[in-house]
Amino acid sequence: MIAIISFIVAITALVFVHEFGHYIVARFYGVKVIRFSIGFGTPLFSKTDSHGTEWVLSAIPLGGYVTMWDHLNSKLTSKHHDFEKSYSNKSIFARSAIVIGGPLANFIFAILAYTCIYSLENYKTMPIIDTPEFGSIAQRNGLKKNDKIIRINKLEIDSFEKIDSYVNEIFNKSDLTSPLIIEFLRDDENLKNVNLNISNLKIDKSENLTKKIGLLPRSKGVKIVDVLDNSLAQEFGLSKGDIILSIDGEEVNFPSQVTDIIKLNKKKSLEIQYVASPVLPYSNMDQNLGNKMNTANVIFDHSKQVLGVYLMANTHKFISSMSLVDALKNGISQTFKVIDLCIDGIYKLFTSGSPFENIGGPISIANAAENSANSGILPFVAFLALLSVSIGVINLLPIPILDGGHLLYHIIELIKGEPLSPSFKLIGTWCGLFFIVGLTILAVSNDILRFLTL
Repeated sequence: MIAIISFIVAITALVFVHEFGHYIVARFYGVKVIRFSIGFGTPLFSKTDSHGTEWVLSAIPLGGYVTMWDHLNSKLTSKHHDFEKSYSNKSIFARSAIVIGGPLANFIFAILAYTCIYSLENYKTMPIIDTPEFGSIAQRNGLKKNDKIIRINKLEIDSFEKIDSYVNEIFNKSDLTSPLIIEFLRDDENLKNVNLNISNLKIDKSENLTKKIGLLPRSKGVKIVDVLDNSLAQEFGLSKGDIILSIDGEEVNFPSQVTDIIKLNKKKSLEIQYVASPVLPYSNMDQNLGNKMNTANVIFDHSKQVLGVYLMANTHKFISSMSLVDALKNGISQTFKVIDLCIDGIYKLFTSGSPFENIGGPISIANAAENSANSGILPFVAFLALLSVSIGVINLLPIPILDGGHLLYHIIELIKGEPLSPSFKLIGTWCGLFFIVGLTILAVSNDILRFLTL
C-alpha cells in the first residue's frame, strides 16, 4: 500500500510540476490554455478558472498534458479564441520557450528540493570506517576500523554519504582507471594516505561500489527498524528501536551478519543480546551497557525460520545543516551532477553490450518510492528530485511526442524557413509513439522478470 501511495504522490506531483512549466510559459506569451490535466482517461474532477482553463484530475495517474489553443488544429473549436492567442501564431522562440518550460520546471524543482535538504538539519554518518571485509581492496591496503577518511582524490570528506556519492559517481562514469587516493586519520592524530587501485574491480550494476571496495561506516550493533506482526521477534520481546549487539556471543554490526548467522544456525535456537530502544547517542553507547543489556533466547521451529524484522546498521550519526546560500549552491551543483549522470546513463543505454536490461518501469519506480518514503521525508524528497531531473532529461530527447521532438521540429522549421507539413509531423508522431510504447513494454517486462526472480 505504501508503494502505491508513494508512487501516485510522486508521479502526480512531478507531472504537475512539468505541465505547470508549460502552462506558465504559455500564459506568459499570451497563448490560450484550454485544459490542464493531471492523468489520462476519464476526468474525476474538473474546474474551470476565470481565464477559461479547465483544470482536470483524470483516472489514470501516469502522466498529464496541457492543451493550448491552436488555430491549425481542426479538432479545437474556434469559439471564444482569437488568432492572437494561438500557439502556432507565436514565434519559434516563444514556442520553443513553451516547450522547454516543462523540463526547466523539473530542474528548478530539483534545485529547490536539494536546497531544502541541504538547508534543513538532518542526520549524516561520520566518515569513520568499520573493519573492512577480509580480502577487500581496503583491507589489503591496510585500512582499519576507526580510520577517519578526510579526503578522497583531494575532495574534502565530511560524511560517509559523501564518500558513497563520490565513489559511485566514479563508477557511473566508468572512471575506474585512476586509483582512489585516500587521506585518513588513524587514532585521531596520525594523518596517512593510501592509493586504492580499483581498475581490476569486478562489479555488477546491482552492487554498491563503496561496499565492494571494503568501505563501510562504523557501526555499533544493528537497529531494528520494524517488527512484523506474529513474528518470532515479536514473540520473544524484540521491539522497534532495539539495538542488537550480538548473537550467540558473536558481535553483529550489519544486517547481513545477522542473516548469515541465522542461515548457519544448526541449533535452532539463538541467544540475542540487545539494548532496548536506547536514547543515548552512538558515542555514549559503550557506557553503562551492563545495566541496559537484555537477552532474548529465540527458538526457531518449522513454521518460523526468520526473525521477522527489518534491520539497519546502527552507524555514528551527527546533525548537519547549511546556510541558505550554501544550500542553494549545493542544490544547483547536485542537480547538474544528476543531469550529467542521466545523460551518461542514456549514452550507455545505446552503447553498452546489453543496453536495455537495466531499464525500470512503474514497478521499479514504485519500489524506489516506497523505500525512500519508509526512510523518511528527506529521503523521499531526494527521490522526487532525482526522478524530476530524470523526467526533465528524458523529455528533452529528440523523439517526436516528447518535448525534445517538438524542439527538433522547431530547429528544422528555422532551417527551412517554413513550418513542417502536417503529414510529416503525423509520421513523426507515430514513430515516436511506437518507440515510447515499445520502451514502456520493455520496462514493464524487466520489472516483471525482476519480480519473478526475487
